[in-house]
Amino acid sequence: LAHRLSLLLHAAAHVHEAPLERLRLPVHVFASSEDRVLPSTDEARRLRRRLPNCRTSPLPGSGHVPLLEARVDLARRLRDVGFTGRTPLGSKPKDYVADFAPPSAEQILNATQRLRSVRNLVS
Repeated sequence: LAHRLSLLLHAAAHVHEAPLERLRLPVHVFASSEDRVLPSTDEARRLRRRLPNCRTSPLPGSGHVPLLEARVDLARRLRDVGFTGRTPLGSKPKDYVADFAPPSAEQILNATQRLRSVRNLVS
């Protein structure tokens, strides 16, 4: 226990140095409203301020370990906030037919030249 606490203290001393503002991936933070071990809602607000693509959702009535509580259905919550889809948050789904753009003549020429040695090898 002492070793784990020392690791946590060491990491906490350097957490302000983490370049969270550079992280562009979508992040969704779920915060327990009744967490008596950690200030989950305060930490969620702090992360939302530092992470440019962060959203938060409260977990009303949940405690420190919400995933072990029967009333918290993580899969449903992730679906509800749109975090399990294949498209990036805030963007429309890709339509591979409507969005198709044919290659330019230059792109075709470049591809043909790059594949010439393969064609010669297998012909």
